Amino acid sequence: MTNAIFDLSNMFFRSMFIVGGYGKKQYTFDSEKETDQLMRKVATDVSSVIRQINPSRVIFALDSRSWRKDIPIDENEGYKGNRKKSEHINWENIYKVMNDFSDIMKTNGFIVSQVDNAEADDLIALWAEELVNKQKQHAILISADEDVRQLVSSNGKVFSVVYNPFTMGKNATKKLFVTPEFVSWLNDESDMGDIFNRSIDVDKEDFERIIQDKTKVEPTNGKEIALRKMFCGDDGDNVPAIFSWIHKNKEGDVMLDKFGEPKIARITPSKFEKIAEYIGAKDYKDLLEKADVIYDQIVEISGERPPFKMESRIDRQSKLVVLDGDLFPPQIVTDFNKSVSEELGRAQVHPQTWNMLSMLEGTKYVNPNGKSQSGNESSIFGEVDRITNKELF
Repeated sequence: MTNAIFDLSNMFFRSMFIVGGYGKKQYTFDSEKETDQLMRKVATDVSSVIRQINPSRVIFALDSRSWRKDIPIDENEGYKGNRKKSEHINWENIYKVMNDFSDIMKTNGFIVSQVDNAEADDLIALWAEELVNKQKQHAILISADEDVRQLVSSNGKVFSVVYNPFTMGKNATKKLFVTPEFVSWLNDESDMGDIFNRSIDVDKEDFERIIQDKTKVEPTNGKEIALRKMFCGDDGDNVPAIFSWIHKNKEGDVMLDKFGEPKIARITPSKFEKIAEYIGAKDYKDLLEKADVIYDQIVEISGERPPFKMESRIDRQSKLVVLDGDLFPPQIVTDFNKSVSEELGRAQVHPQTWNMLSMLEGTKYVNPNGKSQSGNESSIFGEVDRITNKELF
């Protein structure tokens, strides 16, 4: 059985970017016309992916205020504190459309998952754990966020994979991030089942359908991604490296940047690889018992002695970047677990032929005759090559 789990917040903002963020369009989303167009765009994009994957169950994960914002960070203004929303955007209307879409999806029988203080990524992690490790069902996680790639995993012949249907650049392709075991399983013709048991066959057909749609398969080490972020930080989320120091030359003089300020150095990906190889860590859970060795390695690299206990810094970094229910506040996990039985008990929807009109049928976003209220909107996947680097959020 294959489950599709959407990072709906990620999908929404990307669709919003296409609708009003490039070319001559400068949408503010103040008008009903613009918000209606955004709704139809999201429905178009979501239904496109659903038809392509043909899942047995569809789940939408939604952001709430993040619990990570309460984690103190001495080096900066805090988790995602660097993010500034565009002032010309009517965010109240954006969130209203998102809530409307969620309500419409619930009415149509889909699962919409939202828990106080949990990010969509947190919920995706909990759903992947539930479905892959407990229910023994495949999970396809739809997101362009690199953080979600941590969740690529295998449980025997059951897989959690990440599908990024967004392409950028002239020769870019869609990508499916998988474990090496997934590639072996998909290519194993001896595992085709028989006429009386076609479940494995059908699962493979679902994945092959994605790959055949100009999708590149990329074997990925999810645990390594999490470890790298712990050591190197994540500028997008305003997460600093595990340690930063003032950069000095060979003579010991402080190096200055172009503004005349001291240059700040930190653990780089290449330095992380050397540390990881030296300490032999495979998972963030390995780090606490190696705290002293990590401290010594950082001293050797930086020439400085970090003014903190390495155990506490490892704890902070893991909570800021690692997607693992063991690190989440217990209340989030409790609230999620309370909803699981009810959500999985819902009658399953099989929307293989769904499109924007069928998703929004009976709402104000389409006319009673079944046509959209204004022109045809092409899918995000046909337009994304025209995106510039301009950001709306």
